Amino acid sequence: MNTARSHTGWETTRRAALATTGAALLLFCGWQAVPFDIRFEQPTGREQVDPREPLVVTTVGLASEIVEVVIQDKSGRRIVSQPTGNRFESSGSLQFGTRYSVTVKASRDWTRQLLTRTIDFETVAVPKLIGTPVRTFAPDGSVVLNFDRPVGSLQTEGGLDLAVEPAADRLSYRLQLRGREAQGAQYPVRVNWKTEAGIELPPLALTLKTPPPLTARLNVRRLERVGLSLPVMVTFSEPLNNRDTSAMRVETAAGEAIAGRWSGSGRRLQFRPTGGWPSLSTIRVTVGTDGLLATSGGYLEKPLVETFTTGADRRIAVYLDTQTAVAFEDGQAVRSFPVSSGKAGTPTVTGTFYIERRYFLKTMTSSAPPGRPGYYKVENVPYAQFFHGGYAFHGAWWHNSFGRPMSHGCLNLSTRSHNRRWPNAADDAKWLWNWAALGVPVTVYARTPAGGGNV
Repeated sequence: MNTARSHTGWETTRRAALATTGAALLLFCGWQAVPFDIRFEQPTGREQVDPREPLVVTTVGLASEIVEVVIQDKSGRRIVSQPTGNRFESSGSLQFGTRYSVTVKASRDWTRQLLTRTIDFETVAVPKLIGTPVRTFAPDGSVVLNFDRPVGSLQTEGGLDLAVEPAADRLSYRLQLRGREAQGAQYPVRVNWKTEAGIELPPLALTLKTPPPLTARLNVRRLERVGLSLPVMVTFSEPLNNRDTSAMRVETAAGEAIAGRWSGSGRRLQFRPTGGWPSLSTIRVTVGTDGLLATSGGYLEKPLVETFTTGADRRIAVYLDTQTAVAFEDGQAVRSFPVSSGKAGTPTVTGTFYIERRYFLKTMTSSAPPGRPGYYKVENVPYAQFFHGGYAFHGAWWHNSFGRPMSHGCLNLSTRSHNRRWPNAADDAKWLWNWAALGVPVTVYARTPAGGGNV
């Protein structure tokens, strides 16, 4: 019947539709069940990431691929990549000590799926060296490196043999020289180091310098016929940290030791002979290399040896009560002459001294500033021989009143040098200049001693 055929056709159509719908539903459920994701293989954590390790990103899922990768640092700088396929690997784009945000987009076309994932992480920071990378070894041969954060391990490469000693907190490392290196030299040193987590850091470049050599000079170098009170003075290139003078010798040319005492401070050592130098002798001074160490660690590389000669036993006595100076040789007065000492307001110092500086011509200026009471400036002062600070014997061509106080404290002597008013004046200043020398003892008495003032 036609009715039966119609029913059969409708049932077939219905079953076909159900089959199609079921297949579609099954397909829909199937692709929904297929995994689709973005996986970050590096970094594995969010802090202390090694920036030299590549950032690896892959997709998970059939026929999925990466569409875009955006790496952005905290300053906003962006690195955009548009890879193909389901794997991305960065190459050298990350920096130390930087926080990054990484956003990855992926797609799966056949299912029309899109996916976006973002992670944040920070790369390991390089410890900061506190201070300059150029360092000079301390006197004990060490250099201490301080950092703003702990350092896991540290080794050095270069031309120096260094022991490396970490502090307990690993915020500082001590580099200790093993052996003695050349003075005044500098050495490039490469520091290989790691974080506490064992991540290798970029090499640190240092320049390590050894202290400059210590040098010295003697005040008696090439001097002849010096006075018997001149001390030997050794002036060093820098202050001393160790003043062991056991390797220093003062002796006659025949090798006989001269009794005396070393003293001093800062950059200077001074030797004073007990009772003065022997007259008419050759004296040899040796500054040895042992026992003297500069504050920076420098030392003398070779001994310093100098000789000088002494003159006759000559001494000068000044008697302020009689305004007289007397020159003695071997205990006998050889000449006396009038002087003009300091006035009441600027008296001459008394005591025992020695001639320490000499100038054939000298410009003398007061300690008072220009325009203030007591200021003076006198040029062409002849035959100036200073015996204590600013006190000196010298010629005075501006007055002819010798024998009474006239000066600002110096001892004025008659002179013909630059003397236009009294061209025939006694030339006492010149005589004393020619007769005296550095180191000649000077004694200034307020009153003449009993017995006539013999020395």
